[in-house]
Amino acid sequence: SFLTGLLLCEQVSLQLPEIDNIALRSSLFEGWCVGLLSASSPWRMVCSLTAAGILNLCPAALYHATSRVSIIAKYFSRLENTVARRVWAERAATPVCSRYCQAMIELLSSVKRSLRLDPNAAKHFIQDSIKVDAATPLPLESYVNKKKSDLFPCCESWEWSQGWVSNNFGWEILTGSVEIMEVEWKQPPRSVVRTLMDGGEGPPLLREGCSVMRGPDWDKRVNANNEDGRDLYEKEKLSKDAEKLSAVDQASSPQPEGERGSDGIDNERDSGGTASAPEQDAIEVFADASLTIPNTNSTPLEVSLFRKKKKKTAGTKLPLGTVLSIESWNGIPGVARRVRWNLTGQEGVYRYGGDGGHFDIIHVETNDKKTRVKKRYPNPESAEQCAARYGFGRGRTCNVLLRLRRCPEREVCTSDADLDCIGVLEWPDFGAGILVECTLHTDGAITIREKSVLYGSKDSGWEARFGQPSFVPGSVFVISPTQAPTSTYQDDTNSAYDELLGSDSFLVKSLRNREDGGGRLRVTSEMRLFRSKRGSITRQEGGINIDSSFASTSSPPPPICFDSNFHAPSISLSKDKRTVTCTTSDGRGTVFGNVGFTKGVHYWEVKLEKAEIGSVFIGVAEKPGSPSGSSQGSSYGFESQPRLNRWLGWGFVNFRATYTAGAERVYGAHCHAGDTVGVLLDCDSGRISYFFDGVLYGEHILNDLGCAFENVSPFGFNADGCGSGGAGQGAPSGVDGGRSGRYPSNGAVRPRALWPVIGLRHPGDRVTMSSKWMTSHGVDGITVLRNALAVDEVFCNYEGNRHALYRTKHVDTAESNAKLPKWFIEDSFFEYNRWKSDKWLRSSTRGSGPYKLSSYGLDVDLDTSPFACAAACAAIGLPTAFLPGDLVDVKRSAGRILELQEKALVLGTYQGRLFYRLISQKSEGGSLMEGGGRAWFWDESEAVEGGLHIIGNGRGLSVELPKLSRFKPVTGGLKIVYQGGAVVRSDLEIFDGSENIGKIPHGIVIPPDNIIERRLNSCGVVRYLVDYEPVGRGWISSRIRGGKEELIVDTLPSSSNGDDPLSQLLYATPEDSATVWYKNYLQAIRNNGCTNDLESVESKRNAFLETFNVKDIDEFSDLLATGKIRRCNELESDSLIAAAYGRIADVLPHCDEIECSFADCALIMTNLSLPQSSKNIELEDLFKTIDSVAFEVASESLLHLSDDLPSPKSLMARMAMLRALNRRARLGLPWLPVRPSQEGSAIFGGLAGFGPPLERAGRSFDSNSQSIWVQVPSISARLRKCRGLLFCSVKRSFVDSVMDTTATPTPLSHDEYELPREVRTVRVNRLKARRAIASDDSGLKRKHSVFSQLQREMRGWSGATLRRGFIAKGHGGQKRAFKVKLVGEGVNDYSGPYREVFTDAMREITDIDSSGNTSLGILEPTANNQGGVGEGRDLFLFAQSSDKKNRFDEVSVHLTTSLSTEEQHLLTTFSSLTQKQDEISREIEESLVFLGRLVGTACRHGIPVDLPLPLGIFWKRLAEEHVEPYDCIQEIDILAFKRMVGSELSGINTYVLETTLSSQRRLLNSFTEGMSSVLPIELLSIFSGEQLRDIFCGNADIDVELLRKVVEYDGYTEDDTVITHFWDVLREMTTSERKLFLQFVWARNRLPLKESDFDAPFKIQKDNKTVGSEEDYPLPSASTCFFSLSLPEYPDKEVLKQKLIFAIENVTTMESDYVTNDVEISEGWRGL
Repeated sequence: SFLTGLLLCEQVSLQLPEIDNIALRSSLFEGWCVGLLSASSPWRMVCSLTAAGILNLCPAALYHATSRVSIIAKYFSRLENTVARRVWAERAATPVCSRYCQAMIELLSSVKRSLRLDPNAAKHFIQDSIKVDAATPLPLESYVNKKKSDLFPCCESWEWSQGWVSNNFGWEILTGSVEIMEVEWKQPPRSVVRTLMDGGEGPPLLREGCSVMRGPDWDKRVNANNEDGRDLYEKEKLSKDAEKLSAVDQASSPQPEGERGSDGIDNERDSGGTASAPEQDAIEVFADASLTIPNTNSTPLEVSLFRKKKKKTAGTKLPLGTVLSIESWNGIPGVARRVRWNLTGQEGVYRYGGDGGHFDIIHVETNDKKTRVKKRYPNPESAEQCAARYGFGRGRTCNVLLRLRRCPEREVCTSDADLDCIGVLEWPDFGAGILVECTLHTDGAITIREKSVLYGSKDSGWEARFGQPSFVPGSVFVISPTQAPTSTYQDDTNSAYDELLGSDSFLVKSLRNREDGGGRLRVTSEMRLFRSKRGSITRQEGGINIDSSFASTSSPPPPICFDSNFHAPSISLSKDKRTVTCTTSDGRGTVFGNVGFTKGVHYWEVKLEKAEIGSVFIGVAEKPGSPSGSSQGSSYGFESQPRLNRWLGWGFVNFRATYTAGAERVYGAHCHAGDTVGVLLDCDSGRISYFFDGVLYGEHILNDLGCAFENVSPFGFNADGCGSGGAGQGAPSGVDGGRSGRYPSNGAVRPRALWPVIGLRHPGDRVTMSSKWMTSHGVDGITVLRNALAVDEVFCNYEGNRHALYRTKHVDTAESNAKLPKWFIEDSFFEYNRWKSDKWLRSSTRGSGPYKLSSYGLDVDLDTSPFACAAACAAIGLPTAFLPGDLVDVKRSAGRILELQEKALVLGTYQGRLFYRLISQKSEGGSLMEGGGRAWFWDESEAVEGGLHIIGNGRGLSVELPKLSRFKPVTGGLKIVYQGGAVVRSDLEIFDGSENIGKIPHGIVIPPDNIIERRLNSCGVVRYLVDYEPVGRGWISSRIRGGKEELIVDTLPSSSNGDDPLSQLLYATPEDSATVWYKNYLQAIRNNGCTNDLESVESKRNAFLETFNVKDIDEFSDLLATGKIRRCNELESDSLIAAAYGRIADVLPHCDEIECSFADCALIMTNLSLPQSSKNIELEDLFKTIDSVAFEVASESLLHLSDDLPSPKSLMARMAMLRALNRRARLGLPWLPVRPSQEGSAIFGGLAGFGPPLERAGRSFDSNSQSIWVQVPSISARLRKCRGLLFCSVKRSFVDSVMDTTATPTPLSHDEYELPREVRTVRVNRLKARRAIASDDSGLKRKHSVFSQLQREMRGWSGATLRRGFIAKGHGGQKRAFKVKLVGEGVNDYSGPYREVFTDAMREITDIDSSGNTSLGILEPTANNQGGVGEGRDLFLFAQSSDKKNRFDEVSVHLTTSLSTEEQHLLTTFSSLTQKQDEISREIEESLVFLGRLVGTACRHGIPVDLPLPLGIFWKRLAEEHVEPYDCIQEIDILAFKRMVGSELSGINTYVLETTLSSQRRLLNSFTEGMSSVLPIELLSIFSGEQLRDIFCGNADIDVELLRKVVEYDGYTEDDTVITHFWDVLREMTTSERKLFLQFVWARNRLPLKESDFDAPFKIQKDNKTVGSEEDYPLPSASTCFFSLSLPEYPDKEVLKQKLIFAIENVTTMESDYVTNDVEISEGWRGL
């Protein structure tokens, strides 16, 4: 590889003409491509990286190599499929990717790039079609609708269609079943051959040349005769038998003794005189075809005659035939043979398994003379027997799930044309998903045509459905809405869903019915699916029709139910099949759900109604007996009854443990009756996780319990070592691992399915399947790979014409790179329109999982339109519409009445459900940081009166929302039909807190006027709110809960004559109600006088946005072309735009570049383009709607370029392009290599020709060496070059996800409130440390400081210990690697002490004593800091020993030595390793190693540190950015910089710079060494130096306004006088005082950069302590663990300021949680 780098370097290239250079590179490329065929993975990786580098330098090499060597051409033609399989195999570890996979992606990227640049290669290169194994799913082909939606043009998104994100325009879900009817045939008997074949003794194939005789079905043929010569054989046999009898008669007369035995009677026998054992067996079987053999009872004379004949008679030739060829029979190949009969010479075709298993011939083996049969082979198993063995012909019910693509585009009422779409029909019983083409008919019917297998096996396992192993495309189901009710009982809980019924008939091609002589078999299947009702408003009388003018929103999927055919006898199902109850204690009963999953990501919730500790099992399992189940490989496995009296699969038991196959492990939380458990099944990544929603000690707990099992993917993982890691690291594996925890390749040839299961063992246990669930089909490996390559293709646009010298002359690199790909321009155009519509809001959900980028599919783009939100509110029975941005007071959750107040923010809708996010809880459990802050949705049980209440004035203007008919049923009344009467309760739910207020006797009829409402509670029970005068108002149930579920009330038919308005207007669907509401809402806006100003601003805003309309993609392309900042190249321009856009987005409401408002950005850009002297009065009102800070940030970022800026419209187009790029980059970054192959390795001779460098590039950057040595283009090089195009939030999301998934797993403690033993305790004596720092003894400072105590305590700790990120219960979501014990302070570490030690340690290393030196000698102030001159007067450098301070003296010493050019070059390159070392230097380096570990741990756990180091020397070097040495000197010593610039000794100045900076580089390497043990430092190069500084250090300035945005008040309001005084005092504080205040309340002295980075709100609580006198006011107190301040109500501002400043400056210990003992107190205050 070094030699390759030498031949590619510039010096060699300049000596050769271009043709020779191309030939040289092509030969090198061809040679390295041979190594790609190696069996060694590491060697293939090296060859891939080397070949990719050569190809990037010389794209023409691909054509030369593939045209010369066919095997290389074939390898590259299937390379994409190979890489896609590897990407899919490593999906479990996402966002972590192996170096091998990245090398393969690098190679594929170079091939794609060459095809784009070299027309010859593109012309001759043949790309194989997509071919993957059964363990790798195929991508869903893109589909363009024939009819575009008129309402939402340009809203198409590749994220929605490919399955990355869920959205209303993505998929509609239909669930149901397919009943495969029993086939009308007589099932063939079982074949014994299968047993012989299992033992390796099956019959051989009857092929050409084999011998046959007539078989058992010879006479059953039509026109059967003796063409085999059997009659001739019989005739000849009779004649020879007669000869034998005459011979016996002659033998009975005396003969001369000399004649006996002289004629050789044994001449034709084998030696030994007896038949061999096989011959003897054959003779016994075919007695009619051989001579009669004497038995043991024969007389001596008979034996004598048989053994000693005078002359042996020749044997009779058997009627044998010879197989000439294998033939087909009635169109079925291989079930007949063409035979020529030896005796007659006739030929014919005879059945050998044809016509349903008829065998006209049998396979035999004879002796050489064809007179004896040596062996008769049994008939092989027929196709009918084989199919029957796998269940063909038997009736069975298969559950199915249909996903319809873009089904929401259907027009509800006025559609007069059918709509075509594609979908995926999932058959979990077969472990497969089928691509289907669907037609949505105007009458509600759906035609489903099966096309091909997307995932699962297409060549095995389909016998039960098609009668053959392989899948047969072409089945057509036409399902239509049924007229009959979906249920047989009146209180149907599925009334919101339509039932569609249809059938399909399949004529089996390869099977025949034996009983009717080979008749065709037909399989009939009946499909029954459920979907949400379609909306249309109708009036029963009056002839009035109100047509909806809106497209239907996406509807919710039908709820998951339990399978009545798969449950233990000890478990009973409710009539709606959503509730199961344990009736007996017969084992551990299991019940399966009615929906199974093979691929995708799925989340559902289970509610525990009644549960004993440890008696409920919630998980997933394979269904026994199904084609994809655990018994699929056994013969007739479907006939055995499944054992369901034991817990199957993998699951969670409600006594805080996981369970599988009898093995238990501590996990999760204790769950009790009333709690809800969510199950997240990621089939793609092979993980099972759980979510807990319950109440503990009165507090509402929402907690993501993390991964419970890994490596349970139904597809398996088809590469060694894959299946573990990522978000599932440390969880139990679903399969047994190999050595060293590496899992062998276990890709499933026939993928299985996993089904929701519930296990119960205690009588009375009851569990309900909630209606809340989400599902996504996920993404596939090919889609993931293509997205990563698309990101690199865009980066190639910015590569310019570098390395164009050695490309072919006809390739215009500059032109090809100057033009964005067409597909990317389309992406950007869609992004522009979607952004401008301001309709979609991206949010994570409970199904998103705890880690970003580790699971795809259940993040949602929520619809924020008023109509969609109104429809979602109508679906849950709210009286008014909740719109996005409304704050809601939440009183109910998952069937519970909450004791403590919660506040939620309405977000939007998805699948007709209203999503919200909790933003405040009156508890200190930290639920919002542990999963409770993710979006979720309400159901109708939570929207009951009093459950949800809007805070303040809602955005829906209090317009009444019509109730759906199912909430206000039109009936003739309710009659109590249960003998025991109807119990009336005070609440919708049935629990202990629901008071029994009376009973309504049997026979009572409740009139319609007294029926207030009808609802389903959280357990799916239909309840009525009624008024009954003797009892009052209360709730009654429609049925008895449990048992036979007898009816309690009967619905009487309506007797209304139509005069009642309620009987005229029926709102059957949410869209019906929302249509009426929306018209009234618009009217209210026009009529409400108080909203005139609002309407005016909104109309101006809409008029302003009209100016940004883009009519087509051509206009958008022109805008992109003119959107570049003048006097900048494209990369510089887009980097400046991205940086400015990121800063603006940070101060806008959503604090995210992807989610910020288009209108806000457009207004800011417009304001920036206006001249400072002119004002646009029309836009002034719009400018006032935006925070003034946003305009200031924009001015700071772009005002210096105001003369060069393009138009605002062009800028917005360019920003939309950057947004589109970052959407793809966010998903592609995990798969792209960040570190160049030359960095840290000897590939191409390293970066500077020295082989593996001794230090990381960038921190020992030497432009001279890199300028003369080959620098190979690569993905990582392009990524670093284009890092400015990526938004900081995208890069942070990637790095944070990598840190989360690489955290050291921590086993839970058996006591859920105790920290695990793996979390060690660190004892820190802060009292002693403060006294030591205050002293003048430097030895005491270095011995007793907090930093030194931490260093001693952690000596010997591995990096894995500090990479731990354990989150303890009730610790506010704070991650930790250890526990802190503050000696003598009596404080429990609930996260406050943990953060405090980091803050104290950082403060100590920058503490300056009276002599101007730092206390610990680890850092030292810069010259600018010491002199108070220049910029960065608060900066520090890494400390150096005293003998290295005077650099100019060292320079004079070095200059006395004469060095050659090569020696100077080496000295400069390795200058950081040539510094003189001493004991002090080694101590400093050891301290810096620990400092790096400490800072890395703080960054990993989200704790900003105060580390004021120079940008150029430290942060940019850490980010591996190029830094000019003079800029570094200017930052730390402005006087030296001016002296160097003015000096004429340029050579001396250069050496001074290198000598000055080399020591800092060495110390930086020590710091980085410590950090690298905790953080993935190679990923830091995607950031800029400024971004890295902000990530590690947060906001250096304590922004009071930022703090106000995240504040919550308890006991106060924002308008209270004391609160106003508090903020005024905080603004008047100095920066150092604000840092002290922040440490006082939060145990840190740096704020996050933006509002979205806060883990918890800042709480100000009212302190109600009594005051002895007017002047005796208490000090404020704080809880650092929970970021809260207890503030007394001070009388005026001065008192508040005095008390607050005194507290933050003098309170050196935390508020005690317990009373410490005397020993601990004495230890804390012990003298030094």
